[in-house]
Amino acid sequence: MFTPDLLLDLQLKYWVLLPISLAMVLVGLLRSNITYLLQPNPKLQPYKQVRESQFLFKAKQFRENNDILTTEEFEMRKNYYIKTLKSDEFYASKPNVAKTDEFSPLDPTQNEALMSMAKSNLLNYIPQTLIMGWVNYFFAGFVIMKLPFALTDGFKAMLQNGIDTPNLNVRYVSSISWYFVNLFGLKPIYSLIMGNDEAEELIKQQNQNQMPQLSGPGQPKIDKIFNNEAENIQILTHESTFDKIIERFIEKYQ
Repeated sequence: MFTPDLLLDLQLKYWVLLPISLAMVLVGLLRSNITYLLQPNPKLQPYKQVRESQFLFKAKQFRENNDILTTEEFEMRKNYYIKTLKSDEFYASKPNVAKTDEFSPLDPTQNEALMSMAKSNLLNYIPQTLIMGWVNYFFAGFVIMKLPFALTDGFKAMLQNGIDTPNLNVRYVSSISWYFVNLFGLKPIYSLIMGNDEAEELIKQQNQNQMPQLSGPGQPKIDKIFNNEAENIQILTHESTFDKIIERFIEKYQ
């Protein structure tokens, strides 16, 4: 069914579209600064924990980048990592020492982690809820723009949220849909204003991508992690970059 184009008021661009975009950018910058100010002072980790994580990192790097080693170097390092990973030389705490992984409300480190997570969730939830309520209250049902390119009907539910127009061209965008487009698409703007590193961190905060800590409650024990890494290294097959390098060079450039 053919539907004629809508005649949109040019003032919508100045009084609806730009205010929503500007509010999203300013709130994101404000949240980034508040998050930075609320971050606790970094604490030095015990050297045994640092040594444990660094050795595991070195073992993973060896497993992923061993092609730059000769056969003799590979075998020497392979035997060393297998032997060391199966021992307790680099453990921060010995596995035979009684240790509970359950949550303890008296543990200050766990309390700090929970408080940090709660602050991050509040800083994500409250501003976005306020902005969404503001858009729904003042601009509910507004069609604010028409995209300059064609789209399939699969984008209709995403771009025309909040308006009941089944026959409207999919290129038209509602106000609440423009809010969601800004929510997930402002990374280039943040990168331009703050830089790539700060923008990526802010996008992670907005999307609430909370990564579990390796040593947190419920995580696998370190001896199991080390043993799994030793098994992964044990089944490695090696092909060095330097094997027959002269023959391959002559064959390529002859």
